[in-house]
Amino acid sequence: MASEETTTQKDNTVPTVKTGFSSVLGTRKVQQDSVLCSKQEERVLAVVCDGMGGLEGGEVASQEAVKLLETDFLEMEASEDIPTFLREEALRVDECIWNLRREDGNFLDAGTTIVTTLIRDNQLWWMSVGDSRIYQIRKDSIRALTREHNYKLTLDILLSQGRISREDYERSQGKAEALISYLGIGDLRLIDGNKEPICMEKGDKYLLCSDGLYKKLDEATIMDILLRAPDEPNRAAQILTSFVTEHCTGSQDNTSVALVTYL
Repeated sequence: MASEETTTQKDNTVPTVKTGFSSVLGTRKVQQDSVLCSKQEERVLAVVCDGMGGLEGGEVASQEAVKLLETDFLEMEASEDIPTFLREEALRVDECIWNLRREDGNFLDAGTTIVTTLIRDNQLWWMSVGDSRIYQIRKDSIRALTREHNYKLTLDILLSQGRISREDYERSQGKAEALISYLGIGDLRLIDGNKEPICMEKGDKYLLCSDGLYKKLDEATIMDILLRAPDEPNRAAQILTSFVTEHCTGSQDNTSVALVTYL
């Protein structure tokens, strides 16, 4: 009697990097977030900036940051060291925003956070200044790649080193969300990023977002929405921002996301 043979279907498709983004105003009067997804040859850039500094200032600062970074990204050499490129861009953009002036000649006195990912082939580098976030969604887990550059970070370090008491730590929590690093601060020193690339795996999703998202949705909710959303990044990004708009009550900050998939 001939034995039956079973065959296993293998998915031999080559993963492809795709990007999408979405941005909503919330209950604010002005959109101070700026978002960008751009491709140059075999490289892919995604950026989310969250501006601050008055109604006009934050908008101008975030737009300027995105514009400067995209210009240099499109002109970068194929062999350029990416961690160095991203760090030097942060320093350059910080100086440019620091020197921005209003029509009356006075300094704009504004700034912006930034999170960005830059991908070459299947390798991903990231850079962060401020308190926007980058999440990695891999299989059934989610983790933040970034930390918030706010006064709570300073307090955490001081407490861990025994330089302040627990009482002083708790007493200072009212200032915990004040930013200690952002583009436009001048003499920028606190920049986070990875020197060694993340090797992307098939199915990976990387979510860049302003604090309007993560201050309203916890990580489990974000992951659940993305796992259920279509694989088309623009649509998935729109579902995320729509969920915030539809389900969050009270005041709502500008909310912006950029989604990078490797599917």
